[in-house]
Amino acid sequence: MTALRAWAASRALVLVAGLVMSLVFGLPERGVDAAVPDALALLGGWDTTWYLDIARHGYEHDLGQVGLVFTNLAFFPLVPGIMAAFLTVGINPFVGALVVSNAAFLGALLALEALTRARMGEAAARRAAWTMALLPPAAYCSLAYTEGLAIACAAGAALLATRGRWALAGVVAGAGALARPTGALAALLVGLLALQDASPGRLRRAALAVLPTVAAFAGFLAWMAVARGSWQLPFEAQRAWDRGQLGIGLVTAAPEELAAGWELVSSWHLTAAWHATARDVAFLALWGWLLARLWRAEGGLRSPWVAYSAAALAVPLSSGTVTSMARFGLMAFPLVWPLADWAAASPRRTRWAVAAAVALTLLLVAQLTQRSP
Repeated sequence: MTALRAWAASRALVLVAGLVMSLVFGLPERGVDAAVPDALALLGGWDTTWYLDIARHGYEHDLGQVGLVFTNLAFFPLVPGIMAAFLTVGINPFVGALVVSNAAFLGALLALEALTRARMGEAAARRAAWTMALLPPAAYCSLAYTEGLAIACAAGAALLATRGRWALAGVVAGAGALARPTGALAALLVGLLALQDASPGRLRRAALAVLPTVAAFAGFLAWMAVARGSWQLPFEAQRAWDRGQLGIGLVTAAPEELAAGWELVSSWHLTAAWHATARDVAFLALWGWLLARLWRAEGGLRSPWVAYSAAALAVPLSSGTVTSMARFGLMAFPLVWPLADWAAASPRRTRWAVAAAVALTLLLVAQLTQRSP
């Protein structure tokens, strides 16, 4: 099975690189939780620390500083819940979440391969699986992060929808909504696929596909309102990470974020923030180019795949989030199709694309010592 081979080869690259670079470069800039072995430090830094904090201690209470200082209220509950489950049975929560994240990425590749095979044939399915596995930002799917789970839920829900399993597709999409805010967009894709089916009962199918996500999202925010005082806390807390209000943050927050990222320190030394901004602006340009190619191939926004991919990029970008767009763009998994077609245009292009992917993957893993994904 191509997806399994692609997953094994790409995860071996990321995990070996993470192990070697953790031992060579040491801990990430802000350290790691005590549950993270030093040998896996680069795979357990940054936001993983917040997930582990929620798993152990629960969500913080609002002390009037939400949005001004970093708090764990900014994070959604799926990954911390998984970590808490491992804690309950006496398993290292970081190791457990790391295994789940990598296994979820395998599920994402299997779903993508099956989706592509049904739409485009076997050869295209093989190309798509390898392309997704070797995408440099897919390295983040091997961290104890949300990416592997969120992509698996989106691709899995889409596959179930194309097979007519609308209720189950809705449940899987609903799980993705608890991983991260943009995980809820899987329901958009499944709902659009339901409406595209012209047979009788499409409104009922769309409701089955969308309502579990609405319930999951609303349930988490309702709990936050009752237990912590306001349903808006997860969104207000994002301001501490320089993310503005959805829809207008691109105007209010992005300019300052970009300016900070490109700032040069004395003696023209480029800061870690500069490197992260260069990474994310470059991948944002790539996502935009691929969206334009998908748009042409699928006939514009009438295609559920185009509408979903556009939303997966537009929602985080509209908050002013330029940093992290490399990994946020992974949610737009249909963009793999035009990239795979482009890379397969000639054997020489394929070889260069694979070499560039491996080199960039190693650079992104090394960058985890200084900057968050």
